Amino acid sequence: MRTLLSTRRARFYRLVRQANEQSSQWLEDVLKDKTRNNGHFTAVARLACLRILVCRDYGINSPSGLPYPQRKKAVRAALGI
Repeated sequence: MRTLLSTRRARFYRLVRQANEQSSQWLEDVLKDKTRNNGHFTAVARLACLRILVCRDYGINSPSGLPYPQRKKAVRAALGI
């Protein structure tokens, strides 16, 4: 029997739920951390943090009313990442 979510997708959604419990400043610090391989956060965890900041319209006029891909670009530009 096939599961509804792949293991990778289920892990990503779990990380998104956990990231949603953190403050925006903490999420920003995770994304600006440049240690990558020496740090504690995987690329998938960093992507989950970015998703939450995009949903919060962090660093841009809130509510922006932009579609998700454009909000993602605006948030990345605001954070300088």
